[in-house]
Amino acid sequence: MAGQAHTAARVLAAGRVLIGATLLAAPDVAAAPWVGEDARTSGARVVVRALGARDAALGAGTLAAAGDRTQLRRWLVASTACDAVDFLATLKGPRSPARSVVLVVAAAATVAGIAAAASV
Repeated sequence: MAGQAHTAARVLAAGRVLIGATLLAAPDVAAAPWVGEDARTSGARVVVRALGARDAALGAGTLAAAGDRTQLRRWLVASTACDAVDFLATLKGPRSPARSVVLVVAAAATVAGIAAAASV
């Protein structure tokens, strides 16, 4: 099971890096389906880029820690906490075209992160 958990952790981390890079590179395009037209404001772009940097850093840290079980678990727990907060923030946020998709992705990432952290 530990081998599968490590694979899952790497997949989650790589996905987080990809999502983070996308939010950094194209914040208004990436976030518009999530939060609506507000994503196109300059203030929202700042926040979305910061969120992208957070996700990219969490993913990179998780990938770098993959060889150390204790450190990997810490990175997974930190990432999972962020996913849970993303879920709650989206739940309380405005309705948007992709809101339900974001909620499903955040919930799935939270559950997967908990499972991976518990198994490594």
